[in-house]
Amino acid sequence: MQLYVLSIAYLLFGAGLLLADSYGLSFALLLSMRYAFRTKRGLRIVLIILGLLIALGLCFFPMDPGPVFLGDFIPMLNIFSLMLYYIFRSMRGLEEGNANDEDSVLDATGRYMERNKRNVGVLTVVVASVHFLAPQLVLL
Repeated sequence: MQLYVLSIAYLLFGAGLLLADSYGLSFALLLSMRYAFRTKRGLRIVLIILGLLIALGLCFFPMDPGPVFLGDFIPMLNIFSLMLYYIFRSMRGLEEGNANDEDSVLDATGRYMERNKRNVGVLTVVVASVHFLAPQLVLL
């Protein structure tokens, strides 16, 4: 049950960070979340570690009626992609002046989410809402 609540909170926090550029003027909380993410290294590390643990937890310990392995597949993928985005933003902040773009999964995910922040943010809110409203729904 705690994994369920943590996954929804993680998804909503990630959606808030992604939607801060689009809706930050209307909702000041989104701007303060984005500022805290950009300035506090400890928060970024906690989000990355927590994302990995939640993704593994959703992979191996899904909600009850789901299959034993990969039961909460869509929330797990969404949380994993948010974790990759956090790593990308953390590394991109360190290498701001570097034009060293490697074609790795991390860079591809980060660039995709940067281009489509609003759409991915809305998709993350939808995944969190469906995961909250219908927790037994197996999205496989």
